[in-house]
Amino acid sequence: ETFTTAHHLKHGGRLQLCLFLKGLGLGLEEVRGFYRAQFTHHMDSETYSKSGHDYMVRHLFGKEGKRQEKKPYGCLKIITSSSLGLGDCHGCPFRHMDRPHLESTLLGWKVPRPAIREMHSLVEAHHYQIACTKYFEVTQGRDAKFGLNHPNQYFQESVGATPAGDPLTPAGVTPNAAASVPTTAAGVPTTVVVDLTVG
Repeated sequence: ETFTTAHHLKHGGRLQLCLFLKGLGLGLEEVRGFYRAQFTHHMDSETYSKSGHDYMVRHLFGKEGKRQEKKPYGCLKIITSSSLGLGDCHGCPFRHMDRPHLESTLLGWKVPRPAIREMHSLVEAHHYQIACTKYFEVTQGRDAKFGLNHPNQYFQESVGATPAGDPLTPAGVTPNAAASVPTTAAGVPTTVVVDLTVG
């Protein structure tokens, strides 16, 4: 939400979102276009071209630097990453949001209070992935018959995609499944939009 409303993300958020979108199967030009469309709300195209944001996207797709493609971050990497700073809006909501912010966010997403209490208990016990799995079950209305360990896996399970290969590669998302997901005005799947703004 922050990116499509404030049209800015701090470095960690730009990295995590870019890799997540790449893992969904979006191509280099789609992600470059999305980033350009957001950032150019507050800067002209020339400034954007010099900002390094486009270079970062190309680098993560293996087109710059050592030319090695980067994989999307899994839950463990996101959960164990350093704590977020003021204005950061990435990470894991169950790990990085304080209790009042998490509760407010979950209530805004229409999660029932008993489920929120259960999620808080799991978070207090440092079971962030289990809390996320509980969120999946509550919002999807079905049992999770999988061990949740990756945001792209969460997305695939949400849309009912049947990965053809490794769920962490772009080939793991079927075009029909991705096309059937509601999107924001900016074209980002609504299941992707999580705002973890700190502060």
